[in-house]
Amino acid sequence: MPMLAQFIWQHLSEPLRAIPWADWQGFWLARILDDRFVVVWFLPLLPILLVLRPHRLRVGLVLSGLTFIAYVFGVAYASLWLLICVGLHRLGEWFATACRRDPGRRPVYIAAAAILGGYVGTLLLQQVSLPAGWDAWLYERAPWVFPLGARSVAWEPAFAIFRTRLEHGPLPLFAAVFYNPHNIGTAYLLCRMLAYFADLRRGTVSPERRSALHFLAYVCYAPALIQGPLERYAVFQDELDRCHERRGWHTVLPAVARIGWGIAKSVIASVYLLPVLWLQLGMGHSNDYYKHPERIASTWLLYGGVFLHIFWLYLEFSGYCDVSAGIARLLGYRQVENFRWPWLATSLRDFWRRWHISLSGILRDYIYIPLGGSRRRMVLNLCLTFAICGAWHPTAVRGACWGVVMGLMVALNHWWSDWMKRLDATPQGWLPMVRRAVLRLQPLPRICAWVLTQHAFLFSILVFAGGTAAIRVPWEIARRLWTWWTAGSGP
Repeated sequence: MPMLAQFIWQHLSEPLRAIPWADWQGFWLARILDDRFVVVWFLPLLPILLVLRPHRLRVGLVLSGLTFIAYVFGVAYASLWLLICVGLHRLGEWFATACRRDPGRRPVYIAAAAILGGYVGTLLLQQVSLPAGWDAWLYERAPWVFPLGARSVAWEPAFAIFRTRLEHGPLPLFAAVFYNPHNIGTAYLLCRMLAYFADLRRGTVSPERRSALHFLAYVCYAPALIQGPLERYAVFQDELDRCHERRGWHTVLPAVARIGWGIAKSVIASVYLLPVLWLQLGMGHSNDYYKHPERIASTWLLYGGVFLHIFWLYLEFSGYCDVSAGIARLLGYRQVENFRWPWLATSLRDFWRRWHISLSGILRDYIYIPLGGSRRRMVLNLCLTFAICGAWHPTAVRGACWGVVMGLMVALNHWWSDWMKRLDATPQGWLPMVRRAVLRLQPLPRICAWVLTQHAFLFSILVFAGGTAAIRVPWEIARRLWTWWTAGSGP
C-alpha cells in the first residue's frame, strides 16, 4: 500500500513540479487565463463597483462591462456590442407594445426574425475580409481593435487559439474578433433574448424594469457575459436591488476561495488532462482519436478518452462559472449555480437538472413546455428541444444530431420512470415482485443506474466532438473487447 501511494503521489506531483509557476505571461496569461477565463480581467474593475452607491450600480455595470469588452475583445467589438444591445432594447419596447395591440403571432415572428437575423449576421462577419493591407495597418497602428491575445501589445500574451496563426502574420480583424460565438458572448445573448422577449410577451416585466439602463446592465454584466450562467431578467434585477445588503467582510474569503477554486480547475485541466488529450490521444488538428482510433495502442486509454474529453470541458466550464460566481459574491450578488454535481446523477433526467442548469431551465421553460411538454407529443418535444440546444453550438449539424439522440434517450428515461412508478403502485404480479426484490439489493441498482447514465451521456458527446467519424471509437472499443474475450488475453 505505501508503494502504491508513493507511485500515485509521484505521478501527481511531477506535472506540478514542472509548472513554471513564476512565468506570469507564458503560463498564467497564455495557458490558464485565456479562453473563458478572461473573465478574470474584470477583477481590476471590481473595486470601482464596490464604492458606488446603490442607485449608481447599474451605470457602473454598463460602463465597466463595456470597458471589459473593449479590452478583452477590442474596441470595435465593444462598439458593435453597444449598438446591438441598444437595438435589442428598442426592439423589445416595440415588441411589448405590439403584443398588447396584436395578441397574435405576427409580433413574435418579426422579433424572432430580427434576433436570429442579428445572431446569424455576427456568424457571417467572421467571413468578412478587409481590403489588402488594412489588417496589417490596423495591427501596427491600432492594435486595440483586435481582441486580447491576438494583438501586438508588448505585455500581452498570444493565446493558444491565435498563437499558431500569428506566426504567419497579423490575423484578419473579423476572423479574430468573431472566431467563436460561444466565447464572445453572442450565443449567450441570443438565449437571454429568448427568455427576455418571452417574458415581455407574457407581461411579466414591468415598464419600470424595462428602462434602457436596466436592460443595458443586464446585457453588459461582464462576469456572466461570455458563457453565462443565464440569469432570468427579473431575477437579475431583483438581485441588483438587494446586493448592497449582502456585502460584508464575511463574504470576501468564500468569494476569493471560489475564484481560486475555479482557476485551480483550469490548472488541473491544463496540466493533467490536456497533454493526454493532445499528445497521447491526438485530439488536436489531426483528430486521430476520432478518425483513426485503431492507432491508440492502449485499450484503456482509448476507452478513457471518452471520459477525459468531457471531464476537461467540465473543469474548464465549471471553473469559469466558479470564477464568475466568486466575483458576483464580492458584489453581494447571488448568481445562479450552473453545475450541481452532475457526475452523481443516476438518470438522464437527473443529469439535466445538474448540468448547465441555467441553460436547461431556459430550454425547459421557453421551448419544451410551450411545445406541449410531457402533456402531448413528449418524444417529439424532447427531440426538438435538444436538437435546438445542439444546433445552438458551433458544430450545428453535429449538435442537432446529438440533440435528437439525447431527446430519444431522455424520452426513454421518462417512459422507464413512469413504468417503475406503476409497478411500485401495483401490489401483485411477478413484475412488481421482481422490482421489489431488485430494490432490496441496494445500492447495486443505484450503482447500475449511475453507470448507465454516465455512459449514455458521455458516449453521446462523441457525436458532438467527432461527428460521424466518432462511431469508430465505440466500434474499436467493442472490437478489442471482443478480441480480448475470445482470445482470453487482457486489453
